[in-house]
Parts: sequence; C-alpha cells; structure tokens
Amino acid sequence: MLPRLFNFQQLHFLLLFLNDISYILRKIWDNRSKKGKLMIQKKELMTGNEAIARGAIEAGLSYATSYPGTPATEILEYLAKHFKGRAEWSVNEKVAYETALGASYTGRRSLVSMKHVGLNVAADPLMTSAYLGNKGGFVVVVADDPGAYSSQNEQDTRIFARFAKIALFEPSDSQEAKDFIIAAFDLSEKYKMPVMLRSLTKLSHTSSPVAEGEIREENKLALQKDPAQLIAIPSNVVRLHKALIEKQKGLTEDGAIYNSIFKDKQKKGIIACGIAYNYAMEYAEDFAVLKVSFYPVDEALLKDFVAGLEEVIVLEEGEPVIEELVRKYHKNVKGKLTGEINRTGEVGADALGLYLKKQTPSCGVRDLPRRPPVLCPGCGHRDLYTALKAAAPSFTAGDIGCYTLGCNPPLEALDSCLCMGASISKAAGIAGQGVKRVACVIGDSTFMHMGLPALISAVYNRANITVLILDNSSTAMTGHQPTPLIGITAKGQEVPKVILEELCKASGASTVTVIDPVKIEETTALIKEKLAQENGVNVIIARRPCVLTLKKK
Repeated sequence: MLPRLFNFQQLHFLLLFLNDISYILRKIWDNRSKKGKLMIQKKELMTGNEAIARGAIEAGLSYATSYPGTPATEILEYLAKHFKGRAEWSVNEKVAYETALGASYTGRRSLVSMKHVGLNVAADPLMTSAYLGNKGGFVVVVADDPGAYSSQNEQDTRIFARFAKIALFEPSDSQEAKDFIIAAFDLSEKYKMPVMLRSLTKLSHTSSPVAEGEIREENKLALQKDPAQLIAIPSNVVRLHKALIEKQKGLTEDGAIYNSIFKDKQKKGIIACGIAYNYAMEYAEDFAVLKVSFYPVDEALLKDFVAGLEEVIVLEEGEPVIEELVRKYHKNVKGKLTGEINRTGEVGADALGLYLKKQTPSCGVRDLPRRPPVLCPGCGHRDLYTALKAAAPSFTAGDIGCYTLGCNPPLEALDSCLCMGASISKAAGIAGQGVKRVACVIGDSTFMHMGLPALISAVYNRANITVLILDNSSTAMTGHQPTPLIGITAKGQEVPKVILEELCKASGASTVTVIDPVKIEETTALIKEKLAQENGVNVIIARRPCVLTLKKK
C-alpha cells in the first residue's frame, strides 16, 4: 500500500494550485502576440459583485438593468463604467426585470440584478417568465443578506428558484461568480429559461483573485414574433407549464458538474452550499465534503454522499433547503432544523467550529456593542424629523431608505416600517378607520419605486393623510445613485428630469407644497396645518440635497 503523502485538505489545495498553473500555461499559449512574444494573463482582485459584472461582459452581454439595493448595487455600477452596451437604473426591480427580459426577446443576452427583497417586487414577471422563457440568454442575479445587515428580512432566494422551477448557481468565491455567470447564460439559452445566480453579502463585498477571460461577441439581433410561446393566456400556459416541468431532468443532469464530492475514508461528512464551502474546507481532513453550487440538486448525489457516514452536517446560509432533502437519506443529520446551526442570522465562518467545540470566538468579538448606522451630521432629515415630532401626528408610517434611521434615538420619529412604498398605503389604511392626523414619510427614490401607485390609490379612495416626501436628490442609502428626478442616467448622460411636484399634482393630491426642512419653524407650522385638514391627501416635499453629495460637488 502506498504511503499517504498528503492529508485530504493539503491534497485539495494542491489540486487548486495545479489548476492555477495549468490555467496560466494555457493562457501563455493562447495569448501569443503576432510578434511571437508571450503574454501572461494576470489575476485581479475583485469583489463578488465586480466578478459577476465582469463575467456578464465576457459572456457577451448586451443589456443590463437594476435597481439600487445593498448588497447588489455595485454590479450595475461596475457595468456602467466598464461595459459599452446599455446599463441602466430602473425605477424598481419589476421594471428592471421586464426590461431585461424584453431585451432577451431580441436574441441578445441580458442581465438583471437586485437584492433579495427586490425579488419580491419582481416575483410577478419571474414566475410567468419561467413558463414563457426567453430567446437570448437571460440571467437574474440576486444578492441575499443573511444577518439582515442592510435589509428588512433574511429570505432565501433558492426557494424562489425552486418555486419558479428554474436553475440557480451559488458560487463560493469571486472566480466562481464570474465563471458561473458565463455558464448561466449558456444554460439559459439552451433551455430558453431565466437562470439565477445567488450571491450573499460576504461574497458580494469580499475580494478574491479572478482571472479575466476573452470577451465573447454579442448575439446577433434576431427579434421574431412567437405568440404561442410569449403570450401568457390559459390556452398557452398549461402547455408551457408542462414543458417547464419536463426541463427539470435535463437541468439536474447538466448542473451535476457543479456539485462535487471530496470523500476519502472519513466517518463524518459536511454538505456545504456556496460560500459555506470555504468554511467546510477548514475541516476537510476529518470530514468528507459535498460542495453544492447548483440547484436543482440531483438527490442521487446526496444519497451517494451520505452512504456509510455516521453523521452529516449541513452548512447553508438561509433556510434548510438542502438539509430537508438530506434528511430523507440519513438519520443523523445536524443543521438548522435540529439546532446545531443557528436558524436565524448569518451562519458565518465560525459556526462549524462552535458546533464541534474546536474553536471559540477570539478577542471577545461577540461581546462588542453593536454600532447601527445613524443619520449623517447636517442631514436635512434630522431637521424634518424635529419639525415632525413638534407637529405631533397621531401616527407616522415610515418607509425604506436612509431616513428610516429616524426611528432611532434621539429622534424616534417613526412608528412603522415595512417595505418600499408601504408608508403611504399603511397611512391610508389607518386613516380609513377614522384616525385623524396621520402622517407618512417616504424618500424621493422610494416614491418613484413604489410610492406613486400608493399615492394615486390614496387619492382615489379619498384618504385623509399627510404625505411627506423627503427629497435629497439621490438614492442615498445605497451610494447616491441617480433617479429620474435628477435627470442623469447610470452612465452619466443628461436626460429630461421628472418634476416631482408636478407628478404629485397630476396624481390628484389636494395640495402640494415644497419646503426646505432646515427651516424648522416653518416646516413645523406647515405640517401642523396639513395634519389639521379634515379631507384629502396633502403632500409636503421636504427638499434638501444629501450633505454627502454636496460635499462631492
């Protein structure tokens, strides 16, 4: 019997090193110039978001859309700077999804990116487009936020993909993020369906080496009418649903190459999904490892992996998606459902170590006080909230944006916060039960995202509310991206502005008043006046540019 020269973990990293050497040698051969000189392609450090964008460019991208939302924002920002084609901010994720899908109907490749809660907004076109499909490759990138670092929930995009019956890639690092995007476009064109890529906060914002490749030419423009495939009416959708179901076996088979077993003679095993693979490899010498990077997963692979193991630990960020499947094939599975891994919050790098009691958090990190974000010094929202509290509304419904921070001490000016645009709708519902002096607060970008339909509905249904639109002239919370109210596109081109006050007037608001919130006494008097009115939707636009954008200018 041959001596064992390497342990399992060392062998794994040796193989990775040899793979890198092989890649460099191939590039030396492929990148010879006409003069006979050799050019070695270097790797660049890229965040996951940058790698995703780079992968889309290499895949022959023609059109990219998005709505700003952490942790996905930088994907379109990178494309706007480095991509010659169309890269644009949409007013919301639904519009972004539909625009990119429409571009794919021309035979070209398109991408839409958003954060996980943005997928809720885009769920309507998502579910039906899985039936109708696409012509050119169409990839949907969704960045989940386990731990809710900058989000209102921790939902798991993998469940959406399963619900829609479409494929999903889950990379473990930036290189895979780039490579998987290219594979996703190819798979999308093969099956004529949207394909998802799931990122996470840690992946999106963490840098690792990425080898850039050649940029594929764009697909030729080939728009063709196909009503039997593209019109969602009952006579079509039942047939298309059946066809979608029939595609599942092929998806599972094609995706098998992205799910790998690293198994020797270990007695215990770890199933690691996406970024959790990096955590699992810290223990690869003592544990067999199954790396899951593609869904739907072939359950035969799960069954084969767990066979003969005494214990199986499942590491996955989000819901116990894989854990629920594995429990069908093994009696001793440890994970979220049995409490070994936290069901809420981020799994993180130390979860397995804590379970195995082989390591403890160092330097008392877990005992440090939390430092939640606060409104910036000099922010006009501070003055607005000071005036609002002085006006003493009976209830103030808040919305999603940096102004949501007004709920914290010492301001404590908001009484609720749910999702984009919900402030106006909730205020209308409260006032509809006879409550007087009801106010709501919404930002300018959020108003364009989902607030406008809510305002029109409130006017139409004769609500009695005061709507405060906090206009700071940017999508400030996610990095000051432009909106239609500013008149600048994602690529910096000047376009006609949408006039906010005229938009509110056209919606039928009883009154529309613009004020500078720094004038606290005037603002307080105005809010009191509007709260006292017995009928109608009264809009106050508190206009003061974000202090950070002023500093940049």
